[in-house]
Amino acid sequence: MVSRLRRDSWQRDPIPGVLVIVMGVLLAGFIALGLALLFAPAFVRMDVTLSAAIRGLTWPWLEPVARAASWLGDFSRMAALTLAAGCALWVGGRRTSAATLVLTVGLGSLAGAALKLLFGRVRPALEVARIALPESYSFPSGHALSSLLFFGCIAFLIVLHVKSLKRALAAAGACALAAFTIAISRVYLGVHFFGDIVGSGLLGFGLLTVMVVVSARWGASGASGTT
Repeated sequence: MVSRLRRDSWQRDPIPGVLVIVMGVLLAGFIALGLALLFAPAFVRMDVTLSAAIRGLTWPWLEPVARAASWLGDFSRMAALTLAAGCALWVGGRRTSAATLVLTVGLGSLAGAALKLLFGRVRPALEVARIALPESYSFPSGHALSSLLFFGCIAFLIVLHVKSLKRALAAAGACALAAFTIAISRVYLGVHFFGDIVGSGLLGFGLLTVMVVVSARWGASGASGTT
């Protein structure tokens, strides 16, 4: 009986099942990338070369923009933005959306911190860093992960709640640009390798997929006091 109900549910709406598969592929890709960056010398050399190429960009406006983006992407500021946006959603009656945002960024960032310890990848050499080199491990990038989770979740909620498609797409595009700028700034400033932010992207999109599945199941798009 249970298997029949599950089959009927899949036939009515296969999207959650597809998203679960996508999530699995993304998280598997994250693990595979992390192992390759630790145990595949050729892959590591390619990552180091790409990272050096990004650091070697010489546009005069790039460093101040990168420094500002890196400052914004610090976890303390991402946490403050998350709490502010979550409170605004809660006061506006979108309680499930508020909880979705706070839990996605909070739990996802904690998972990223734990995975840093698990992989234990050393950061780039001190002499290539343009800012103070953090003492934590390098993979995945915490800045890239927390900003992707925050801006990705905000983009998802905007698409759900904003009626104008043009405005929703413009806002989502701005969120994507902000997350990308923060991530790539960490490589340019010499405190992360390119592979670190790619790993954060795989992990972040995997976690965002979980968020979409949960939101679709419990109705984060609702506007009443309990949704």
